[in-house]
Amino acid sequence: MLNKRITFIYSDSIQKQVAEMIAEQARQRGYKIRLTNNKHVKCEIGWYCDHINLPQFSKFSIIMLHDITQQYGYWPDIWMREAWNKYDIGFLPNYIWVDNWNKCSDRYYTNTRKGVYLTGWPKADRISAYINNNKKQELQNKIGVDPNKPTVLYAPAWENDCKQDDFVQAMLPLDVNIVVKQAPWSDEYKEQLRNIHEMYELHKDNPRVKIVDPSVNILDVIMVSDVLVSEESSTMCESVMMGKPAVSVTDWLIPDTTPSRYPSDEYDYVIKTKKDSLTECVEKVLNNYDKYQGDAKKYSETNFPNIGKTISMMLDILDSYVNDTECPYASLVPKNRKRLNIKDKVRHTYHVILREVRWNYCERIALFKCILKVYLRITGKEI
Repeated sequence: MLNKRITFIYSDSIQKQVAEMIAEQARQRGYKIRLTNNKHVKCEIGWYCDHINLPQFSKFSIIMLHDITQQYGYWPDIWMREAWNKYDIGFLPNYIWVDNWNKCSDRYYTNTRKGVYLTGWPKADRISAYINNNKKQELQNKIGVDPNKPTVLYAPAWENDCKQDDFVQAMLPLDVNIVVKQAPWSDEYKEQLRNIHEMYELHKDNPRVKIVDPSVNILDVIMVSDVLVSEESSTMCESVMMGKPAVSVTDWLIPDTTPSRYPSDEYDYVIKTKKDSLTECVEKVLNNYDKYQGDAKKYSETNFPNIGKTISMMLDILDSYVNDTECPYASLVPKNRKRLNIKDKVRHTYHVILREVRWNYCERIALFKCILKVYLRITGKEI
């Protein structure tokens, strides 16, 4: 049997927020909890959600996603780059991800050692708290929005090319609350922080614009909003999950490549528009709100299972392994195992080795770090 000690490994404040939600319920079940951003810490039960993890340091390991639209450009097979076969159990957030997994489940690297489960999206468990109108009014007062006006929220994946100002200028002609919520970027993303600060200075004195502290939980801000505007952020999915229409501006660029790329926004749950048509698009949504809200709620009900009880399900499953009892939920059934072709085998092995070298050996052994620097300088590759 396992000892009831869980270590949550996170790399940013958003991952930490989710870990704290799960940890709160786990403590109530008698688990001792530790939260850390140290990938190399030795754990009894390691709970992971980042792109790159080192589950070999855990006696028992759990993997989940940190983003509903995680690695969208690599769908359906994100496991080619982010293999799950080194973990004991895995949790999937919705039926779209089950479909992705099913399409790739005949590949050994998509299957955890003991089972993959459809549990739901843990952040969605907070939605039940928002049913109370007092909670909504409390948040409206905290953010400073007029409850008699519709609220339009800007929550981008990336802040660049003055996108925030594009949004503000597009909303000023409308009689709406204008709310801005940037992501809580860490200090290593200096350019992003500079861009956000520049936009803050531009709009901080505009009484029409409410700028929310990045550390505030995005679900709190979505709750007081009627429409969310972004480009490809997972906040769009979370907005629709809460029954709020989401708009994707398809010609806002994403600066994670050189040159910058257009958003990966081919989701059937978002409303698409160009930045020059953003005013008209949002106005149309607000003027036909019952229809667009109904579409969002229908999508949420169809695609997001177990809202309000996801974390309990996750811990029920973990309890069964800790106590060596029968699991109360069935794991997903993979397709018959298929041998990888040579090309895919080489690609997968390449990603596994380079990531292991970069984030394990190079972090702990100086010689490996020097060798990797030379390799990257010669090849110009990134890991």
